[in-house]
Amino acid sequence: MSLMSKGKLYLHTVSHLKPSQVAYRLWRRLGGATPLCRGHRVKGDPSCADIGRIPLLQELDFDAVFLRRFSPDDIVRGRIELLNCDTSIDWEKPWLCEEMSALWEFNLHYCEFILPLAKAACNAGGEKYVESGKDIISSWISVHPRSAGGVPWDPYVISMRVVNWLAFYGEAHDTIDEDELFLRKFNDSLYEQYGHLSIHLEKDILANHYLENLKAMILLAAYFDDVETLHLAVARFVEQVDEQILSDGMHFELSPMYQKIMLECLMRVMDVVRTCDSGAHAKLHRSLKSMVDCLYSLERGIERTPLFNDSGDNVSKGTTSLLRCAERHFGIEPSFVAELSEGGYCIFERSVGNAQVKAVIDVGAPGPAYALGHAHCDMLSFELFYNGRPWVVNCGTFAYQDPSRLRYKNTDAHNAPRFGDCEQSECWASFRMARMARMAGWSRMENGLEATMVDYRGRSITRRIEFLPEGVLVRDSSSEKCVPLVSTVHMAEPFAFADGVDSVESCYAPEFGAARTCRQHQVRGVGLVEYFLPVPEECFEQKEFYEFD
Repeated sequence: MSLMSKGKLYLHTVSHLKPSQVAYRLWRRLGGATPLCRGHRVKGDPSCADIGRIPLLQELDFDAVFLRRFSPDDIVRGRIELLNCDTSIDWEKPWLCEEMSALWEFNLHYCEFILPLAKAACNAGGEKYVESGKDIISSWISVHPRSAGGVPWDPYVISMRVVNWLAFYGEAHDTIDEDELFLRKFNDSLYEQYGHLSIHLEKDILANHYLENLKAMILLAAYFDDVETLHLAVARFVEQVDEQILSDGMHFELSPMYQKIMLECLMRVMDVVRTCDSGAHAKLHRSLKSMVDCLYSLERGIERTPLFNDSGDNVSKGTTSLLRCAERHFGIEPSFVAELSEGGYCIFERSVGNAQVKAVIDVGAPGPAYALGHAHCDMLSFELFYNGRPWVVNCGTFAYQDPSRLRYKNTDAHNAPRFGDCEQSECWASFRMARMARMAGWSRMENGLEATMVDYRGRSITRRIEFLPEGVLVRDSSSEKCVPLVSTVHMAEPFAFADGVDSVESCYAPEFGAARTCRQHQVRGVGLVEYFLPVPEECFEQKEFYEFD
């Protein structure tokens, strides 16, 4: 790529940002502080710490889906598996894993793997698991001083880690309270991280990063009885929720995975705010209800996270536990919504033979213009499931820092149309999008929908999807008669497809770091592309009728 071309990409990318983001990025690069407000400094004191101010959310701390990712005995031995990659860690040395990706290293420093140790201690009554968790925390404190900086002191990493440390303490407080030396070290470190985070808030990145920063500030302010910071951080958090949670409950980065991560973030804050700010709690409760409805609608009756934008199954807490937490702690029962009009997802559930077919269709924008880091070229793409099983799949997100990153973000990694000479949008780096496609409009019909997108060069494609008794008909059309259309489809299994269509073996990633085989088909035409997806034959076999929950 020429210097001129790269310069244009940078200019188009920066043009989407808020002026404040550009200013804060330059300010942070120069070493400037980014506190909650000008001149703010945290107060409180390590001696004021009280874990009783941080309510337990065992549905999240001990989520079965989350716990299955870890072996407590392996963790005790220093063997850690994250994102389907494992290695041995010497807790007495800096936690350096040069062979692993930056995302893996971030996850290592989140320390979420200490929660399975707390659960193992509850189940087996074995103090060795709590002691191992304490040793891991003590190791982190010893080998990662603030002066060393780096990933351990990244603001987002701190925001995730302190929640896990507090949850571990809360779940194992009977044992931990007996160790005054450890507790003093623990509180001193948390207070130092609190102070560091308070002047390094990610106001240049915003979006989910800033919301997680504010969540951590709220929990730490409550823990250290810093009332002034608590009220200020809660006010900022409410402002961000108003901006980031759309009217239909979808998080504005439009990732089903981040929908779950942000839902956990919101519930952890709400349980703290409940006793200190009833007005904020009431506002957040309304957003929580819509977020719960959104998640429930997207995932009802299917076995995994829908793969739109950056999404995968082995990062967030499980949907069942999130919904259970919302019901038990906040009295929210989910309701099904077929159209997420602002988030841009349309959902169909149909009976076919002895099966239930579910479709999730993307009819929204790539994401918020100033936060496109997790956006893919997936407009007008769809996923199909029958009896909860994947049928037609997008390719997901294998990794953030990997040579294949852009391949997974490009149009052909999704069940989406494009013109033959370019992508829908200009995804040009792991978290960069320059010129982007836009949605021109869409309408839902009784048995399908029609939607029109405009690619980054200003050319439109209209997709019509119809649900017929024996399958799904997809029709892509454009008034452009000189540029061919390309429509890609990925089958999770070798299901039937039209003869004579280009077909190759490919892969998709329902989890980060784990790829599965799929079959990629490409249909080409000029002005018009049409194909039919017959429902898998087993849907017509005589068996017990499947119903959505």
